[in-house]
Amino acid sequence: MKPIRLQIEKRITSQNDCGYSFESAVYINDHKLGHGVTGLNLSMPAGAKPKLTIECIPDEIDIDLPIDDLKITSKKGGGN
Repeated sequence: MKPIRLQIEKRITSQNDCGYSFESAVYINDHKLGHGVTGLNLSMPAGAKPKLTIECIPDEIDIDLPIDDLKITSKKGGGN
C-alpha cells in the first residue's frame, strides 16, 4: 500500500485594508485540496496509526463501482 502524505502550509494573502489574512493550503500526496474542504480532523493517539478525516462539499462525485457496492450517507445540517 502506498503511504499517504499530508502537508499543511500556512500561506498569506493580502487584503485591501486589513493587512494580512492567514490561511492554510492542504495537500495530500502533493495534490492540493480545493475550495470545498470544510474541515480536517487529525487524530494521533500514542501507539496507534494516525487517522485523518476530511470533510468536504464536492462539486462533482465520480464513482466507478457497481451499484450493489455503493453506500451513500448524508448528514443534513441546519434546522431541527
